[in-house]
This record gives sequence, structure tokens and C-alpha cells, in this order.
Amino acid sequence: MLVRLLDAFVWRNHDRQESHQLGFTYVQGMNVLAAPFLYTMPSELEAFFCFAKFIEESCPLYVQPTLEGVHRGLKLLDRCLKIVDPELYSHLRSKNLSAEIYAFPSVLTLCACTPPLDQVLQLWDFLLAFGVHLNVLCVIAQLLLMRDNIMSSASPMRLLRAFPPLEALPVIGIAVTLVRDLPTDLYDELVRHPYAVQDS
Repeated sequence: MLVRLLDAFVWRNHDRQESHQLGFTYVQGMNVLAAPFLYTMPSELEAFFCFAKFIEESCPLYVQPTLEGVHRGLKLLDRCLKIVDPELYSHLRSKNLSAEIYAFPSVLTLCACTPPLDQVLQLWDFLLAFGVHLNVLCVIAQLLLMRDNIMSSASPMRLLRAFPPLEALPVIGIAVTLVRDLPTDLYDELVRHPYAVQDS
């Protein structure tokens, strides 16, 4: 089912490319983004339609060949963390750790790479309701929940290789409070990063 859905998505967009500025092809992580739709929707056809609408409208830059949206999200994660917890940010930087190194899977998959699935689905309900851009703050929330262990670790990358099991409600609660700590211009960049093409 997963392979059929992804093949259909790529072919649908291959046929429509002339009329679109963005091109869609299979990229790393797309299977993880598709799986929750197949798991929750009553039919494969409905899962395909919802997945296609979600990707094309909510986060098209996450599935470009360059993963432009993902890389923008990772840079924004560093900038947001520096504002909301400068001490944790400095500690990670002192170990030569940037979001590109430790948060790539979580940003790429909108946290779907961190089990358990029931918690991922609860988190995605939040992201679908309020915007996938908030995933960046959800990753920061997970870091804040691990903060004491990260700060006391001589090698924090060992902890960050595999985040602890996801707990959606605490992550959502922290992410929502982080919004008010961000400057308006930074939050606007965060909102736009999954879909707004930057001028070259």
C-alpha cells in the first residue's frame, strides 16, 4: 500500500509539473510522512488524497529534491533555541552540535520518527490544526524535556541519536508557550518556511 501511494503521488505530480513552480518526486522521509495517513484513513484512496493535499499545500518545500523546507526548518530551530534557551543552545554549540546534526530526522518527518505511533498521531492532530511549522517548536520542546540530561552529559549526541518516547501533550504544551517568546519576524519566517519559496 505504501509503495502504491507514493508511486501514485509522484506520477500525479509528474503529469502536472508544467503548471507548477515546484516539482515533486520521491524524497527521503516521504514514506514516514505517508504512513500515518494510511494507518488512520479508512481506504487507500482517501489516504492518498489526504496525503497529496497535505504535502502540496502544507509542506511542499519539505519534499523538494533539495529538502529546502527541512533545511530552513533546521536553521530556524537553531535560531529559536538560541532565543528560548540560550544556555542549552550554547552547550550544544560547544559540542559542535547544530540542529542539522541532531534534529534532521525529527524535522524531516514532523516527529513521526519518534515512537509510539499513538503519540505521533496526537501530535499530528495538533500540527494539522495549527500548522506544521510548529513542528520546529515541538522538537525544541522535546529538547527542553531532556534538558537536564543534555546539560549534564559530556557527550550529548549519544542522547540525541534517539529521542525518548514521544509524549504528545507535554510537547504540545511547551511548544505553545514557546510561540510567545519568539520575535514576530522570526515567527513569521517559521510559519512560512514549509511552503513559501524564497526569492533568489
